[in-house]
Amino acid sequence: MKSTTLAVVMVLAASTSTAVLAHHGGNLYDTTTAVVLKDATVTKFEWGTPHNQIYFDAKSDKGELQHWVASTEPAPVMLERGWTRRSLKEGDVVTVYIFAAKNGATVGNLQKIVLKDGKELVAAGPPAPAPAR
Repeated sequence: MKSTTLAVVMVLAASTSTAVLAHHGGNLYDTTTAVVLKDATVTKFEWGTPHNQIYFDAKSDKGELQHWVASTEPAPVMLERGWTRRSLKEGDVVTVYIFAAKNGATVGNLQKIVLKDGKELVAAGPPAPAPAR
């Protein structure tokens, strides 16, 4: 009986740690430099767990419309950082600082958002670089 219980515990521990590593792959995003997307339009804001999701449209350097998705920390963590479920709404025009996917996909982890009135909603990471003048 003890050996069966030990075997079950070992299998569960191994499968759980693999799932956690797969979900939080640290090598997917370039966390050394945030991509800055000016005049991005929020299309959807999902508040919840395990991560908040922010959907927005922004133009590429070539002027092409791109559909982006940014993830943040879970809602309870974002509450501690001053966010609420009403921090963003569809149609808000913002500047997005995002740690983008290394493979070029238009997804990433949010560093911060700057609202039109200049208010910063910080999500993660080191301080964002000063805006270009």
